[in-house]
Amino acid sequence: MSTQMLEQEITALKQRVEAIEKQVINQPRGGWEAIAGKARDDDLFEEAMKLGAEWRTRANPEGR
Repeated sequence: MSTQMLEQEITALKQRVEAIEKQVINQPRGGWEAIAGKARDDDLFEEAMKLGAEWRTRANPEGR
């Protein structure tokens, strides 16, 4: 690959990164607040919490 082609690729990558950064930076914050507590009345919530705790215990046995 020539130097000119590499420079073009780098320029294109920089532009893509800038576009992605603009999307991420401009996203509203606090999205978790809109969904916090939504699972409170879900019948499967407690089961999901129990299964998650069991998985974490198996995945990290020395942490307990």
